[in-house]
Amino acid sequence: MKSCLQLVLMFLFFLSAGAQAEIFKWVDKNGQVHYDDKPPLQNKNSKQVMNVDQNNNSVEPLSNRRVDKRKKLLDAIDEDRQQKKDQAAKAKKKKAKLNKQCLRARDSLKSYQQSSYVYDLDKDGNRVVLPSSVRDKVIANLQKKIAENCK
Repeated sequence: MKSCLQLVLMFLFFLSAGAQAEIFKWVDKNGQVHYDDKPPLQNKNSKQVMNVDQNNNSVEPLSNRRVDKRKKLLDAIDEDRQQKKDQAAKAKKKKAKLNKQCLRARDSLKSYQQSSYVYDLDKDGNRVVLPSSVRDKVIANLQKKIAENCK
């Protein structure tokens, strides 16, 4: 019984020792990209992409250029993301500022519409009541600015 178990274990050991595969990449006549563990029979321009050692489950890349290209691509993607975040933050800040200005303009419009007259201060700090035509022009200008900038 013991020798039978040893024989089975030796068989399994030798069976696993040769477990290594290659992955091939090729493009067919329709432009379709294929990956397989066997090279295609009709296409001699197939390219070996990587060796896969199934014993230790590691993937061995064929060149370091691919790693460098991948790193550059990931760095470019990260930089693009950061730029988009910065632009979004600026847009959000600008929108908040515009909303604040719109709120002030609407408050000023309400106060001008509710007041019966508009005054200005002279050199001495005394109130000088302005004609109603000036009040109407101020209200019209505020309404125009609100219509253009506030939505």
